Amino acid sequence: MLRHNKILLQLKKKIQPVCYIKGIVKIIKNNIFLESKDGKIYKIPIIFLKKIMHGDYILSCILKEKQQLEVMPIKLLKSVIEIFIGKLKQYQNQIFIIPDNPNLYQYKIECVIDKQYQEVLCTTNIVIAKLIHHPLLGKDNIFRAKILEYLPEQKKYSLSLWHILSQYNINIHPPHNSLCDNIDIIDNHILRQDLTKLCFITIDNSDTKEIDDAIYIKEMSNKQLQVYVAIADPTAFFIQDSNIDMIALERMFTNYFPGFNIPLFPKYISENICSLLPMQVRSALICKIIINDKGKILLDKTEFFMGLIQSKAQLNYVNVSNWLENIGSWIPQNLDVEQQINLLYKIYLYRLPWHNKNIIFFNNPEYKLIINCAGNIIDIHVVTKRIAHKMVETIMIIANICAAEILYQHLGYGIYNIYYGFNCNKLQKITTLLNTHHINYRPSQLNTLQGYQHIYSYLKKHNLYYVINRLRKYQTHTFFNIYPGPHFGLGVYKYATWTSPLRKFGDVINHRLIKAIIQKKNIEKPSKQIIHHMNYKKYIHKQVENKITNFLCIEYCKNIINKKQIFLSEIIDILYIGLRVRLIVNGIYVLIPKNSIINNALDIINIIPEQGMVFVNNKLLYKVTDQVKVMLQNIDINNNIIAQIIY
Repeated sequence: MLRHNKILLQLKKKIQPVCYIKGIVKIIKNNIFLESKDGKIYKIPIIFLKKIMHGDYILSCILKEKQQLEVMPIKLLKSVIEIFIGKLKQYQNQIFIIPDNPNLYQYKIECVIDKQYQEVLCTTNIVIAKLIHHPLLGKDNIFRAKILEYLPEQKKYSLSLWHILSQYNINIHPPHNSLCDNIDIIDNHILRQDLTKLCFITIDNSDTKEIDDAIYIKEMSNKQLQVYVAIADPTAFFIQDSNIDMIALERMFTNYFPGFNIPLFPKYISENICSLLPMQVRSALICKIIINDKGKILLDKTEFFMGLIQSKAQLNYVNVSNWLENIGSWIPQNLDVEQQINLLYKIYLYRLPWHNKNIIFFNNPEYKLIINCAGNIIDIHVVTKRIAHKMVETIMIIANICAAEILYQHLGYGIYNIYYGFNCNKLQKITTLLNTHHINYRPSQLNTLQGYQHIYSYLKKHNLYYVINRLRKYQTHTFFNIYPGPHFGLGVYKYATWTSPLRKFGDVINHRLIKAIIQKKNIEKPSKQIIHHMNYKKYIHKQVENKITNFLCIEYCKNIINKKQIFLSEIIDILYIGLRVRLIVNGIYVLIPKNSIINNALDIINIIPEQGMVFVNNKLLYKVTDQVKVMLQNIDINNNIIAQIIY
């Protein structure tokens, strides 16, 4: 036997299993380290300096063991930059991009320049670029990038916005229409019901081009209405895992930012062949629903099918709302369209009692930032949701409830929207808060749909808006899941959207699942990776939207600070450093520093953030939801808009 052979034993000691480490690259003055998830530090030999960037997420293997472990980079998991801003530099007849990042300025990234930019670019240009090659992904030790857009002098105003977008690697351009070359309907073999003679109508904003939904309503009796909800059918034009599909999967959503949008699909799809434009025959996924005069959805009589429709009128929220409220001179183009508007309003009234009982509305005002053609903010308007918008929203909620049910009954899975109301880890704090206001609830009650609805109904009925404000700090977030769960905010046990497939990739997935049910075909369950990516993208897009909005609001305030205007504001939060208030007229968030809350230096101020209250000399001075008059003062180094209270 050879198991005790000395030579083999020595060889076995030398041969050790390869140990792989994942981590973030850190480069400090030509010293390179890898920091793993558990906080351990590994040295990377200097010879790899040209292969990696500070911030890259990589896979490496341990080389040898000395006083400090050394690792060798072997695979790039995620580059620190994908979409980035940089400045062009020329070295030895070669153009490079220097990233506008203090940690990456030493890198010269080889530049690939399209013909359209070659004549207009100069080395003083700032450009937006996309990394297309990384040394860990190929044989050569070169970082290479392609210019997406250049920013000449007249476009420098948008640099701060591009900085925000590039921090999150968001592609600013729509998918190219060239992806749609030779595109055609791929499922002609599917039987589609011809509903082109029915008077479908669409109601959207006046500037909407990607029209997802059309509605037709038929009166069955005095007590029942039949609704046809027709939704645009993008999956009729591209298959799963195609180039268009994979790009949309990566993006997940159309991004709506102040002044500009970043579409999910090429515009040829979302604004042309799939958009439910007036007098154009379009393929649609259709749900036929019956609603009685009590507002009840007859789910057992709901039917999904494929069809062809032709919208007979493209209406907008303003005109329809004005007509219903007897404002202005606009009228429907014919009696058929007028009848559809009236029937839509009738369904809204049927469902209104259910909405008031089950859906939790906080009635927060919405604000629209007005951006001019140069990209500068010029005004902020309060946006009021009017009757036409509420009518369409009512129909879409009904349709999504029906989709959640059919997915559950036939498959048991789909892309579901989940919202559990309160954070389950905060229930004890919530009950303590309620008890201080003589409202008795057990934690187990607050963790149910009925309990969530009841507490908010009670608080609104008794005008306890201070308590509502404090409760909102303990709420959780909505998220996507493969399996159904309740949506406390909408008052339902299952909710799955499918009505915006031109804007949400989750709705595209639900379309494919519903089509599989219609055709009685097997279909794979969406993966956990897709759900994780969807939730991540939703979070990232909200972060970007908030940053862009904050930046634009600061720019707006720079133009109005010197006017010494007095604003009415509401206290939103109370912090140790002062009061956070929102200007009611435009929604801008402002900070009132602690040292400016009182005028008398002898007064003793006591701020209690946990209670949302400010006491002066042991007397309550302010609490959240109070209104105060303020005047803007300046913008501090942390980009806080500073104001003082006007007494």
